[in-house]
Amino acid sequence: MVQMSHEKRLIRDLIGNYSERGKMGRPVQDQNETITIFYGMSLIQILDLDEKNQILSTNVWATYNWNDMYLRWNESEYGNISIVRVNSEDIWKPDIKLYNYADTRLEEKREALCVISSTGDVVWIPQAVFKSSCSIDIRHFPFDVQSCLLKFGSWTYDGSNWFRDFLWVSGFEMNDYITSNEWDIEESTADRNVKYYPCCPEPYVDLVFKLVIRRKVAFYNYILILPCVLLSSLTLVLFWLPPESPAKMQLGKVRTICLALVSTVVPRADCSEGNGKQLKVKFA
Repeated sequence: MVQMSHEKRLIRDLIGNYSERGKMGRPVQDQNETITIFYGMSLIQILDLDEKNQILSTNVWATYNWNDMYLRWNESEYGNISIVRVNSEDIWKPDIKLYNYADTRLEEKREALCVISSTGDVVWIPQAVFKSSCSIDIRHFPFDVQSCLLKFGSWTYDGSNWFRDFLWVSGFEMNDYITSNEWDIEESTADRNVKYYPCCPEPYVDLVFKLVIRRKVAFYNYILILPCVLLSSLTLVLFWLPPESPAKMQLGKVRTICLALVSTVVPRADCSEGNGKQLKVKFA
């Protein structure tokens, strides 16, 4: 008979005992006890900023840390094993959600394994693609700076049940960030907000990540700014040509076609008066 390894026996005992208690409900003995959840995000890539629909798409690794008293064990009874990995579906997890999501097809790879230590500390790092709403101001395109917020909080628990805080108070963790071809990151911050509503006496906590990004101008120097300068110079040439010259009509047609092509580079955004229209378009 093949002997079971210490690791498999430990996981069997942990998950077996956990299933008997049930996965639902916070892992605390006293219902008035508050469980502390640390939450952080590692920004991997800025996938897209949709100016028209005002949606920021980001690829991140979300990190959850908490302590589960029902996932503790004596290391000496299991071959001095201090860490195991279990299926996240087998244990309780915090229901932290993105509040300002902009797409119902929000993707978070929640099947990522949880890393558990003998003290009951749990680390869970699912990968996620977040699509969040972001107010876009394109008045200074292509020299614009955009500020986008990602607001997270529990979908069902108030602040009396959970204490939520950041893993990294500076905002996004950037060690694995892949540089964007279109945007530079100017600022990354994080704020913890506690709100009280007239309906309920309990505090409601949300964690807000702020990302300030600046558009890279080098690309638009060649496809927008330089053509605009040349077309403006062409307009002066048209005034110098005599009215009877055939070239005057031909250059006018070329200028109109080129302006139409250049206008396709400007973002198609449904801007309200609050966000303003592009200043470059106004100038033209």
